[in-house]
Amino acid sequence: MMQDVFIIGATGRVGATLINQIIKKGDIDNKLHVNPTRIVGIASSTHTVYSNKGLSEGQVRSFINKQQDGAKEYTSLSELFELTGKGHKSGESALVFVDVTPVNEPMTEFHERIIRSSAHGIVTANKNPVALSDYKTFQLLTRDPRRYGYRCSVMAGADAVPFMRDLKDLNDGLHSVNGCLSGTLGYITSELEKGRMFSEILKEAHQKGYTEPHPRDDLSGIDVARKMVVLARAAGFPVGLKDVQISPFIPKEFLTIGDVGGFLDASAELDAEFKRMAEGAKKNDNVLRYAAEMSAIGKTLSIRVSLKEVPRKSPLGTLQGTLNKIVIVTEAYPNGYTVEAPGAGLEVTARNIRRDLLELLPDRKSIV
Repeated sequence: MMQDVFIIGATGRVGATLINQIIKKGDIDNKLHVNPTRIVGIASSTHTVYSNKGLSEGQVRSFINKQQDGAKEYTSLSELFELTGKGHKSGESALVFVDVTPVNEPMTEFHERIIRSSAHGIVTANKNPVALSDYKTFQLLTRDPRRYGYRCSVMAGADAVPFMRDLKDLNDGLHSVNGCLSGTLGYITSELEKGRMFSEILKEAHQKGYTEPHPRDDLSGIDVARKMVVLARAAGFPVGLKDVQISPFIPKEFLTIGDVGGFLDASAELDAEFKRMAEGAKKNDNVLRYAAEMSAIGKTLSIRVSLKEVPRKSPLGTLQGTLNKIVIVTEAYPNGYTVEAPGAGLEVTARNIRRDLLELLPDRKSIV
């Protein structure tokens, strides 16, 4: 069976990279795959192109290059669902929506409608629907792994989510999770080890595109907290963001500065304090890391994210740059199961979206 995909957020960096990979790697070639991919729909935040017979490479490339000839304007996500309802033939192919947007509530409602009202699937790199929804909605969305893939909501799609998701079915009791889940904060802390000034590192990280458009979104700690909520929920714990103890990377008063330029300039006020902390850690043969910690006792779970000292030669202390790592301790892995991978990156995220698409194929076969 062919797999039809409708990519929402197609003109963004991840969306465009995904489309390029699908074409370049031959996912659309039926000589390479028994179950080839067919791009039937693409959408930006305002316009869309759809054809149940599939879009040509020229149509797709024109759209992601912001040349929207032939594209239709839309005002709500429900219109995208209605487009497929008129044109998709379920007997010929399986349809999967791919969400590579940062949208919250409207997208959560869209995911819920797809799962409730159709046989279509969803693959998401957008963590908001699985982290910020209530737990019942999370259960609804994720109850059928063959219809909903969300591995890319944590660690750019490394094996953290699949491992945690399997704990329930294997009855493998979770003891703890410890890790670093922000490539941005990992980069900053590993550069602080070198004696550099915090404000200098932050400005460089922003220029290189390591941070969110506004760096406070990284430094607040909320993004790491959302990832921990996803992992905990995947393992069967009914938690939400309110259950996470969040200590921001920087004092809260700095997080209220809305102007990016003003925020980056104000960060110089923190240079002396970060220098003091980094030097203090070094004296203790430690390093600074923004650590995520989850501890389970039976069905009781505690989660905390904070900046702390860790031993230099520990699993988290040896991390450098934007790498992410988590160590998961369970009954079966008393010494820990480690997942280490880039925490971000367009190519790796796009590749792992394609892995989730493979998992959603209802009749996956290999060419012999």
